[in-house]
Amino acid sequence: MRVTLGISGRIENPYWDRTKGEMAEDCANPALLRRLSPSSLSCASPTKGRWQGHGTQHCGYCLPCLIRRAALLRGLRPDIDPTVYTVPNLTAYALDTRQSEGVQVRSFQLAIERLRARPALAPILIHKPGPLFDESPGAKQPSLTSTVAGLRKWVRF
Repeated sequence: MRVTLGISGRIENPYWDRTKGEMAEDCANPALLRRLSPSSLSCASPTKGRWQGHGTQHCGYCLPCLIRRAALLRGLRPDIDPTVYTVPNLTAYALDTRQSEGVQVRSFQLAIERLRARPALAPILIHKPGPLFDESPGAKQPSLTSTVAGLRKWVRF
């Protein structure tokens, strides 16, 4: 792409193999991360809450929000995630897996149970294409592992 745009030089991404949780945990300036994280947006559908009278904010239950929650939980500890979510507490009530609020959380629960039963399959299943409920989030294993570790903190299994 850079050649097409006429940009000379080399582009390097030193974080290509790091998860959001690993980067948050190793952040050189945690105070800045705490201060700026509420200003960033990860949500797949940040206007979902408009029907409840909310403005643009994180829903808290889509896949990007779940990954964000797990990453910030890991990186900001012992502090809490300052992000405002439409569904602030995923353990306050049982999430209906037939509704959007529960689908991705349930997908993680199923993936966790399958990997718990057969952990040796993780390096294989992580490369299997398809949606998360088919055991693959389409990312490398540490991403799933980091997210699962974070999810265990605030989702009943």
